[in-house]
Amino acid sequence: MKLIRHIVFIALLFNSLFAYCDKLVVGVLNFAPPFSSADTDNHFFGFSIDLVNEICKRINATCTFKGTDLNSQFKDLNDGVIDITTLPSPIVSTESEDYVFSLPYITSKGQFVALKGSDINSIEDIKDKKIGALQVTSFQYNILPNYTSKENIKTYSQVTSLIQAVINHDVDAALMNENVAKYLLLNKTIDGFQLVGKPIITGNGYGIIALKKNAPIIDKINKALLQIEADGTYLTLYNKYFGK
Repeated sequence: MKLIRHIVFIALLFNSLFAYCDKLVVGVLNFAPPFSSADTDNHFFGFSIDLVNEICKRINATCTFKGTDLNSQFKDLNDGVIDITTLPSPIVSTESEDYVFSLPYITSKGQFVALKGSDINSIEDIKDKKIGALQVTSFQYNILPNYTSKENIKTYSQVTSLIQAVINHDVDAALMNENVAKYLLLNKTIDGFQLVGKPIITGNGYGIIALKKNAPIIDKINKALLQIEADGTYLTLYNKYFGK
């Protein structure tokens, strides 16, 4: 009888260890191509979406995506609205009292953009100009202070708002993720823009974040990321969105 109870206890414990991976709500930005975008039916697509779907398949989780933005992303995590979220900002430090980070799944680089025909054609032209960036990112805190004054740094909660600020001449240039900038230019989403200077490396790459109490989820995600890289799946996904 004791043996049966012991077996049942182990079975229940085993199931509980994996129960948290049955369903996961994943927070993603509504518009940050080629990482994530949503159509009119609120169907999400992009590199981060495909990667997370592959991760969820490997950890036996049913994942659903929920749109979020920079203003509500961490609040949604704290309130339990989402379980994990893809970071819009490079990982600067893995030390946090409240959150735990996955291994980075792509390198993090910033890229300046400006309107064609403007007086900004090189990095030297950026100096002391009004520059826009997404708020609560390392671009805002760690890079832009090297180029302009705090008063000249303008922040926005969405990529679309950042782009519109440049078009409206609210800012002279913008600093955004390199891959996002190149994708938008290639697809003429921001026609009339140009890249300014070379990409700027910042942080330790982009990752997935969860509350510290959900560290076991991140452990599973890390194992899946290593598998995805080792078997060539990651390279296939990367080439699909960023080219060879």
